[in-house]
Amino acid sequence: MTHEMSERLQALADDYTAAVNQAVAEDRFDTVARLADEYPDAALEVLTAG
Repeated sequence: MTHEMSERLQALADDYTAAVNQAVAEDRFDTVARLADEYPDAALEVLTAG
């Protein structure tokens, strides 16, 4: 794994963590579930894009 890919994965994780935390704070657990479902595909896209 390249340094750039690692940075992109970390940025993705940071973005999703912030979004999940915001959704939890707003009691929007449907959004939490959607984000949790989307994350693996988003991470796979980062891994296979480069």
